[in-house]
Amino acid sequence: MPTRTPKRALAAVFAAVTLVTSVFAVPGVCAEPPADVVVGFVDKPEPGYYSRTVMPTLAAMARAMPDRTVTGVRLSPDDPIADLMRLRPDILVAPASVYMELELNYGGHAIATRKTRWADNPSASVGAAVVVRADNNEIRTLADLRGRRMASGGADAVDGWLALAYELKERRLRPEAYRAHTTFLNFPMPDVISAVLSGKVEAGVLSTCMLERAELAGLLKPGALRVVDEKTTQGFSCRHSTALYPDIVVAALPRTAPDVVKATTLALLSMPENADFAWQVTTNFVSVNRLYKELHLGPWKHLDDWSWRNLWKSYGTYALIILGFLAWLVLDEIRLKQTVRRRTAALTQALAEREKLEAQEAAARARLARIERTGAINQLCAMIAHELKQPMSSVINYMTVLKIRLADRISEDDIVSRAVSGAEEETRRMAAIVDRVRGYARRDINRSNVVDLDAVVAKAFARYSRHAAGTSRLTLSKLPAARIRGNDLEIELLVINLMKNADQAACDDTGEDVQSRPEVTVSLRLEPDDAGGPDMAEIVVEDNGPAISDEAFGRMKRVSDSVKEDGLGLGLAIVRNIVDEHGGRLTIVRLSPCGLRVTAALPMYSPALTQQDEQS
Repeated sequence: MPTRTPKRALAAVFAAVTLVTSVFAVPGVCAEPPADVVVGFVDKPEPGYYSRTVMPTLAAMARAMPDRTVTGVRLSPDDPIADLMRLRPDILVAPASVYMELELNYGGHAIATRKTRWADNPSASVGAAVVVRADNNEIRTLADLRGRRMASGGADAVDGWLALAYELKERRLRPEAYRAHTTFLNFPMPDVISAVLSGKVEAGVLSTCMLERAELAGLLKPGALRVVDEKTTQGFSCRHSTALYPDIVVAALPRTAPDVVKATTLALLSMPENADFAWQVTTNFVSVNRLYKELHLGPWKHLDDWSWRNLWKSYGTYALIILGFLAWLVLDEIRLKQTVRRRTAALTQALAEREKLEAQEAAARARLARIERTGAINQLCAMIAHELKQPMSSVINYMTVLKIRLADRISEDDIVSRAVSGAEEETRRMAAIVDRVRGYARRDINRSNVVDLDAVVAKAFARYSRHAAGTSRLTLSKLPAARIRGNDLEIELLVINLMKNADQAACDDTGEDVQSRPEVTVSLRLEPDDAGGPDMAEIVVEDNGPAISDEAFGRMKRVSDSVKEDGLGLGLAIVRNIVDEHGGRLTIVRLSPCGLRVTAALPMYSPALTQQDEQS
């Protein structure tokens, strides 16, 4: 006995460890609990439909799937497909018309169809019965209903109005003529029956077997109502006036789990047949499909659509064939016309090329004339500059002698002092201009100096403002500090030329768009360069002169062409040359409604970029 005690203790410890291990291992291997099953059912105006059909069906499904919770949700009979898409049930219980629309538009699979005790075939279980009062001898056939007041349940029920409409169409009667005199009520029983008995309507459309149920329930005296155009169908014991169709259908949706479909199928087919109904398998929905097609419902609804888009969709192929035949008929005529067009086009092209060559020749002659004039002007300028050099030097010397000899008087008279100093300054400036013009000929102008552009612009503005001949209001915007490499005298001449042109344009009163007060604005803007090059300093001169034509604007962009009638075209030519020599760009823009903006963009001085250029 003592020798067995350790073995038992060891076994107990092993069992405990195994139990603990299994307990902690359970969460990792346990499957998730099965999802609930939602059954959507469409309400039907049938007495006891929910208690006798829906509830037993839900109970059978719950017994077949004990590990799941089966719940039912109501779908509106007015728009069941919308509720179906919103609630997304797993199983659908609905009339055959709703199932047919689901199958044709969204997909679905019928599991079983209800067979009532009145029918032997689940594919022929419901239809419509047209009833009148027994004492009504005027209505014997369906054709006699034309123009009569009728009442019916829902307008989209196969076991009601749709069955009657299809029956009328089969007999070559127009259903829409009967529908115009039909009142649709929510509840066929008792609303439709009461309306017929009270005389509010002459006939009523009931679902098959509803008349028999009312008589058995004591709600209606047997024989009080008579079925119009009664049919006899083998295996169906209810009175009816139309063909028969499948009854309530249980269907699975495309997203329903296969095990739910299997369990539902077994549950429905295993239900014991009670006194009211039984579920049976059926796949014969040809009658409902034919009804939908003939009445232009569901996928065939477009047959009643007479829009151009639908007509093209339905008959586009035939239209293309007819159009192709007509096109073949006119091919010969087109061939003849194409021959004439080709020859006409060849002649027109030859004339156009001739005119183009003449225009190019005229443009070449005009360009040659401008080049000749520019050359002559350049030679004339060089000659004048050469000849003016000596007189300018003499004038400077004379002014120097005059200042020495009249030093006392000049110091005493402030006006004389300013006049002599101004004359000497302007004379020296004229000499510098002459030297610069001569330097153009020798190509030895120095443009490597670092220039304070804002100071040069301010100096040029002040110089022009003192001697401006126009009446424009001259405005100088606040100038930011900017430095460039170049020649300060050339930059000053550039600004003065631009201001002079703008002043003359603003004071021109010959145009249509003339402002009340001519204005000229000079500003300096700094524009950074995002491409890695130097930043640009832009000298901007704007005026509000009259608008110029496209032709004048084009001449303004050409070298040595002048917009003025008496101009030589040297003003902008000098400006362009200065801008080009400083590595900049000149832009001319027409303003709206009038005026011009001229922008001279010059690269700013940057010690870093200058050092890189020198190293490269």
